Amino acid sequence: MLSAFQLENNRLTRLEVEESQTLIDAVWVDLVEPDDDERLRVQSELGQSLATRPELEDIEASARFFEDEDGLHIHSFFFFEDAEDHAGNSTVAFTIRDGRLFTLRERELPAFRLYRMRARSQAMVDGNAYELLLDLFETKIEQLADEIENIYSDLEELSRVIMEGHQGDEYDEALSTLAELEDIGWKVRLCLMDTQRALNFLVRKARLPGGQLEQAREILRDIESLLPHNESLFQKVNFLMQAAMGFINIEQNRIIKIFSVVSVVFLPPTLVASSYGMNFEFMPELKWSFGYPGAIIFMLLAGLAPYLYFKRKNWL
Repeated sequence: MLSAFQLENNRLTRLEVEESQTLIDAVWVDLVEPDDDERLRVQSELGQSLATRPELEDIEASARFFEDEDGLHIHSFFFFEDAEDHAGNSTVAFTIRDGRLFTLRERELPAFRLYRMRARSQAMVDGNAYELLLDLFETKIEQLADEIENIYSDLEELSRVIMEGHQGDEYDEALSTLAELEDIGWKVRLCLMDTQRALNFLVRKARLPGGQLEQAREILRDIESLLPHNESLFQKVNFLMQAAMGFINIEQNRIIKIFSVVSVVFLPPTLVASSYGMNFEFMPELKWSFGYPGAIIFMLLAGLAPYLYFKRKNWL
């Protein structure tokens, strides 16, 4: 999908690109999973080559932050959650050339959607491609900060569940949620550090106007303030994981102790029965017509009763 925006009184307005309107007036060209025709249109009208999928997947710094004849290139991770609430990072390719910003991405992203909504009512300050890029990074950092706050909230709730020490399905769900939160926290951290590297490259390589230079430094300060919070999340997750495993081990040891006591209690009667074999002349049960099936039923009940009792106590 190809979208293009132009500036009118320092406000972004969408160009009707489907109606064959030229892209020459666009200050921002946004492409989401573009097909060959859309790539060819950008190339023919604006002379801009777009990154390929393998290039988006490169992780080395030289392939993510560089400058060539096609402009200044920055590939940066953006955080998202899919329809099943699974977290992930998606790479967005930014290119600034001739005062125009090109963005290439593989999916719709919350930060882009939020920025477009804000741009309808908020005017830009300087109205240039660098401000557009930094505004998108600002929106991304706000989203990551919200994710960190959500993780904090979820960890507080899980902390109460674990510290109450109630075993059962709640613990299973808590451990699963902890693993999921650790994965989200790791992806948020990766996104923060990648954005930090991208901004450092931008400040170092681009001749940013004064307003955008200060804006970039402000975003870097925000990232510096968020990274310690993110690190504390990992410490909290590890603490809760260890606490949960500790409570589980204590409960397992208690159950093993109960089983050991039960085994010891029934060992002497078993020894006596095995020694004498229950071979006595006077055993009225031997003359019962239902003695054998009755003994079978009694054995089944003797095995089933402890099992049901242990199951009710959540020892199994």
